[in-house]
Amino acid sequence: MYNYSGIKPEIIELLSLNRFHDSKAFYEEHKEELKQGATVPMRQIVLDLSDIMSELDPLADLNPVYSVSRIRRDTRRSKSKLMYRENLWLMLRRNKAAYPCAPFYWFEFLPSGYAFGLGMWTFKPAQFDAVRNKILEEPERWLNAVKAAEKAGLTYNTRDYYKKDKVPGAPESLKKYLNAKNMEFVRWNSDLRNIASEKLIDELRKMMEISSPMYQFLIEAYDKAVSEGLINAEDYRR
Repeated sequence: MYNYSGIKPEIIELLSLNRFHDSKAFYEEHKEELKQGATVPMRQIVLDLSDIMSELDPLADLNPVYSVSRIRRDTRRSKSKLMYRENLWLMLRRNKAAYPCAPFYWFEFLPSGYAFGLGMWTFKPAQFDAVRNKILEEPERWLNAVKAAEKAGLTYNTRDYYKKDKVPGAPESLKKYLNAKNMEFVRWNSDLRNIASEKLIDELRKMMEISSPMYQFLIEAYDKAVSEGLINAEDYRR
């Protein structure tokens, strides 16, 4: 039995209405309904995945409150001043203040569908060198990890990469990964029916179990970057 109670279509519609109205009065009127229908189920997902994540990474911070985004947006550094979001997400990872840029698993839903996967994002391109170096050191293991991610239904994606080959002499099979500054492996589903039931938990658990070689590869590279001083907690405070 899972904790997850499901995110129903009417709650997704209410989140959209809340964003449309962008009104504190409207939000306060529906606050408890939004919490119980959206925020609480997202926290339940964290609980239902915590055993797998703990096995993958004993340092993962699996506090459900910490792991799930808020409906109310922080607009202080954003060009958009809309107060409320219609999408919610969760991240399974180490504490971001103590371990900035650590690899993560994630899940997100919005009115047009839902997505999940794993990835690693850094503040500076040089901080990704540890991943790049590890790929060069263990190319076969890396390609096996990629295959595991693909078997889990995930597709490689990066929007931030070097235009020129970072390692010109590298095998062609590795170049698209070596040229990345950040990367993720993601799956998108426009059919929201699964998130209304425990089927979502089965889907996410299966994805994590199958793709675990990729997480292990990335977290080892991350730990090396930390040990070499390329990534430290001060990066998060800047």
